[in-house]
Amino acid sequence: SRLLIDTPDFLRSDSDWTTSPAKLSSKQTKSELLSLCEQRGVDCSGKKSEVIKALVSSFLGPDVPSDGVRMCHPGIAMGYDTELKNPAWCAYRLNPQEQRQTDNARKGFELDPALKAAGIQQTPPASYRNTGFDKGHLAPSLAMSFQKDKLKRMDRSPWIASYFASNIAPQYDEMNQRCWQELEEALHKYAENLPESDPGVFVVSGVSYWNREKPRRWDGDGECFLECPCGDDCGCRVCGKTFVTVPTFYWKAACDPTRGNSFAVVAENDPTSSTLAGGRAGWPPSAFKTYSVDDLQGFFGFKLNFPTECHTDTANTLVPDWNQDRGDPVIPSTAQHGNLSIDLINLGGKRVMYKEKVWLRFETAFGPSADFHDAFTLEPPPPKSSETPGWKADCDSLIAQQLPKLKECSQSRAGIQFQFSGPNKGGTFLFKLSLTAPGGELSHNQWAARVTGGANTPEMVAMGEGFQLLPSVAPDSPDGPPSLPNARGHFYQYWPFYATAFLLVFLCLAAFLRRGCSRHTVRERELEAALERERATVREVNAELQRRSMYPQQQPTRGIEMWDLRQARR
Repeated sequence: SRLLIDTPDFLRSDSDWTTSPAKLSSKQTKSELLSLCEQRGVDCSGKKSEVIKALVSSFLGPDVPSDGVRMCHPGIAMGYDTELKNPAWCAYRLNPQEQRQTDNARKGFELDPALKAAGIQQTPPASYRNTGFDKGHLAPSLAMSFQKDKLKRMDRSPWIASYFASNIAPQYDEMNQRCWQELEEALHKYAENLPESDPGVFVVSGVSYWNREKPRRWDGDGECFLECPCGDDCGCRVCGKTFVTVPTFYWKAACDPTRGNSFAVVAENDPTSSTLAGGRAGWPPSAFKTYSVDDLQGFFGFKLNFPTECHTDTANTLVPDWNQDRGDPVIPSTAQHGNLSIDLINLGGKRVMYKEKVWLRFETAFGPSADFHDAFTLEPPPPKSSETPGWKADCDSLIAQQLPKLKECSQSRAGIQFQFSGPNKGGTFLFKLSLTAPGGELSHNQWAARVTGGANTPEMVAMGEGFQLLPSVAPDSPDGPPSLPNARGHFYQYWPFYATAFLLVFLCLAAFLRRGCSRHTVRERELEAALERERATVREVNAELQRRSMYPQQQPTRGIEMWDLRQARR
């Protein structure tokens, strides 16, 4: 709690608030505490101990999830999400004198002994193996490595605490090793160059989820789910015994209380986000924009409880060199469309039969570039005839791999509407949906996705190519089957491949037979020549015997002819 600059002395404590928050006490009267609650804008009710607990929570870093806990390690205050087994946030201070003594040493990760003693489950570091995600520090080990050996001997080492499982969360490797590391190093250098008497920089790092109820998960074989109601039809796979829960976003807020400057950064934690429009290797498009602390609190619905000296309503970047010359984020619009990727699950290809029921996977590329309000509309291409039914979505089948928490899914002539609780921080939309194809020809082949922008952002549009629709019996035929079986549909998608393969097999077989026949003909000619030579020899022997008077009447024996035939055939 001493990390938080404006925490009153009478609330400071070395207690472990993870296991015994009710043991906190204060010499202040309850009325004085309630007055402080009013000044802080904290909802305090109940007994004096509960009022103290509410006050401590308001000073000790940001809010935590309802089932979360707060605790302190040397140099780091933490909020831990006990349900998702990830840290919610970590708060720390970059003291100028301490930052001049860092050495950035490394060590292995381990479980948090305080959480272990309290019986709170953690994600073992070994669960990260082969997932493709790094163990991302919230409080960086570089900043915590000051006086490492001395504090280690005293058992008060922030560097040791930075390698606890309570300080790490899955972070995709490129972002961890590029933009996030550059931001941490820039803040470190900024604090290092402050006067020695300066209190330094107050920093809070954390993770957030669009939907805590359905976060993304990975195990050693790739993305997985706790349960798969659709089975193999939608390409769903159940997680193994060990997996990691992947946050949607990493965020960091920093404040220089002496100068009153503060800013916040939000970076999307999606492995493909760096390849989207406006991104660079290790730099998702969302990382190019800085926010005020108030913006950050509005996006994720929590309170950071920054020191009062920090001006949280404006974004004054402490480290202007961090993203200098990186460019501005690309924000798609009606004039400059983003990309919408649409894939057929299992079947693949770009052909769909009339009235066929298929699973589609959608991914939009405009999300990370900007922020949006609360509506997302998916617009399939309409049929040529107004009497022909268009694409029909089964909203109950929706699998939101990465999507804000959904309030409602519905369909109208305008398209398929998704209603969220807004406003939201922009990010990649990734979801699967079961749809029934139209019963006739389409007017065009382009799908569109639209989101309503925030206060200063216009409507954003993404476009993507759809599918070629082909009749199964006849367009709009009431007697035609509504869909093809999976095997037939698969064959129809890939008939050019199968035709080519059949032709190659036929040509190889013909060549093989021709070569075999050719070899057989040569062998027969050789045998015939050998047989003729042996017959000539027999004739010569018979002629010689006839010339001899001792056997004037003897003819060639049957045995010679049989021997001749056997030898020739060999």
